[in-house]
Amino acid sequence: MYSIHKLTSTPTYFFMPKRIVFEVNGALKLGNELQLLGVEKGSKVFLVLDPAIKGLEHPLKTVKSLEESGYVVDVYTDVEYEPTIECLKRAVSYVRNDDFKAVVGIGGGSTLDIAKVSAAAKDNPNRNVEEFIGMDKIPKRVTPIIALPTTAGTASEVSRFTVFTRGVGKVGINGYNVLPDIAVVDPVFTYTLPPKVTAGTGLDALSHAVEGMISLDATPMSDALGFIAVELVFKYLRRAYYRGSDVEARYFMSLAATSAGAPLNIGRAILGHSISQTFGPQFKVHHGTACGMVLPYIMEFYLPAVPEKLAAIAKAAGVDTSGMKIKDAAEEAVKATWKLVEDLDVPLSLRDVGISKSDLETLAERSVKEWPRPNSPIELTKERVLKVVEAMYEGRLMKIKT
Repeated sequence: MYSIHKLTSTPTYFFMPKRIVFEVNGALKLGNELQLLGVEKGSKVFLVLDPAIKGLEHPLKTVKSLEESGYVVDVYTDVEYEPTIECLKRAVSYVRNDDFKAVVGIGGGSTLDIAKVSAAAKDNPNRNVEEFIGMDKIPKRVTPIIALPTTAGTASEVSRFTVFTRGVGKVGINGYNVLPDIAVVDPVFTYTLPPKVTAGTGLDALSHAVEGMISLDATPMSDALGFIAVELVFKYLRRAYYRGSDVEARYFMSLAATSAGAPLNIGRAILGHSISQTFGPQFKVHHGTACGMVLPYIMEFYLPAVPEKLAAIAKAAGVDTSGMKIKDAAEEAVKATWKLVEDLDVPLSLRDVGISKSDLETLAERSVKEWPRPNSPIELTKERVLKVVEAMYEGRLMKIKT
């Protein structure tokens, strides 16, 4: 399942925060985490808060506990859903104009991405934000970052990636210097997530795990957490979606999302994210929903190249693969994913989100040009990707019957 030549001839890196705290009500001990990072009491903290939750009980308690710990908290809520570069620039301008000693993000992926880049931009005051677009384009970062996710899916709290909208597409500001120092994963934040967001963010987590494991850059270490994420998503996402008050399901979906950060960080995304990050912003489809829509299609696409990996994913998903041939077990992984997406009331056809047949060629071309994915086990060409999006348009897999 791995390229032995690649594993033995090139370095393997494992990117995660210095510390991950996974605890119910762990957010109320945020002051302890700042002290571990050497941020003295009385210091001013730039706290980027998701505006959708600013009036809710748990975020309010978290801010209050931080203030009671002796910190001066400046709460910033000018955050857009799937933020634009312009939104990021406003936050960067704000953080550069004061003497903040730490940056804390509390929210979904959009909020955490704003927090992560704001901290890095503060330490590079003479650089334009757009100069950071790409991988490892940020020269330095010394300002501590603590990230607290309020959804179970993006893994932004443990990832070296951020995503921003520019025009009709997306760009990334990625690398070591946007990786948080500490992630505090408190499942209580997810208790109030509505079903649609629960489904979208949960499928985002599954996409991170599956795409990162299919990737040519996958390693045994990143796959170990990826398989855990797959198992947990298939066990608990339906429960969290249909009964939001299911505390056990919420807990384990938070664990799944954070675990999926390892394959995302190391293996990195492949064709699924190339397609979803192309049509999602243009047609106003939630990122996680777009990832979920495309996931079974790209799993089928990659099946000839990585049947053993997909067979292992099927087993992690709870499919009894004993006695099956590898190819048959791999197909079961695709079918199980299709059924999960269907059960979460997520559309499986591009037509259902307003995309016309005339859009497909441009969609395929942009997916390859803007997100080429050299880590893809099948080389991405416009012609190959066009077949995938044509199947998505029809709402039917290319060969496998669901």
